[in-house]
Amino acid sequence: MVREGHDNIVVIMNCSVIYMSSKGGVKRIADAIAAECGTEAQDASERHVPGQADLLFIGTGIYSGKPDPDFMNYLDNLPLNTIRGAAVFSVSKDGLDHTELVVNLLRHKGIAVYPVHFTCLGQTLFRNRGRPNSVDLVKARDFARKVLDAYQG
Repeated sequence: MVREGHDNIVVIMNCSVIYMSSKGGVKRIADAIAAECGTEAQDASERHVPGQADLLFIGTGIYSGKPDPDFMNYLDNLPLNTIRGAAVFSVSKDGLDHTELVVNLLRHKGIAVYPVHFTCLGQTLFRNRGRPNSVDLVKARDFARKVLDAYQG
């Protein structure tokens, strides 16, 4: 990804987006973030392993207040010393941030984690129909832009 930085200096950043989504909500958010980064979101369930990355956006669904266990296993097996920084996003039925396990695992692996996480409501069988919606997708792109600006500063 190439973006203009401070004083018109061109900054080249290797940015990736990975996610795991069982119902499609996390994928929609991942695609919005990836569009802002000028890349394509990669589905971790296909065992995509990101290469060297200056910044990795990481997204998961939250189930019963916890991240997807398969995704946690995937993250646990990421190679060391290939990712400089990460930003976490999630989708849950209550719209609250339940990503502490993800953040702790990444930090344990020596990855700097952006301090603000993006979370939004996700559709369940009886609640939050149509979520994430177009407003959520705009907010996700705004989140990505803020993270990118912070990592380029």
